[in-house]
Amino acid sequence: MIKKLALVFAAAGFGMAAAGCGNPAGLVPVSGKVLYHGEPAAGAVVYFHREGQAGDAHLPIPFGIVEDDGSFSLDSDNLGYGALPGTYSVFVEWGDGSGDGTVPVKTKGKVKLVKRSRVRSGADRVKGRYFDISKPLLHAEVKPGSNQLPPFELTD
Repeated sequence: MIKKLALVFAAAGFGMAAAGCGNPAGLVPVSGKVLYHGEPAAGAVVYFHREGQAGDAHLPIPFGIVEDDGSFSLDSDNLGYGALPGTYSVFVEWGDGSGDGTVPVKTKGKVKLVKRSRVRSGADRVKGRYFDISKPLLHAEVKPGSNQLPPFELTD
């Protein structure tokens, strides 16, 4: 599923347009929680796709890896931590632990699989429900300054 994810994002040309505020890349800190029936979705990967911005596919997709307490902070790989201000569709993939612990990261227009020790890869525990690019179930607004988002609650 992770490799399929990398191809979907690469083929769709997902990316963000650079804007200026905060750090040199214009990123602002973004953190939150992902819960499944009120419990932490530890090891899930959260991806933020900027809505209404199909261009600039050479920039990384902000992502976060959910910690044991359910918290995550976004990382835009080579650009730094955080995301650009704007409205995002949020995608979550939560493996059952049977995979190799890699996550796709888009860098300089190419998608590569990077080993991340906390990632639970393998078959998606929520069966792709939160990873349908044609019908995103989760959304977030990233505002200038620091962002502590409300928890994303996953269900069956």
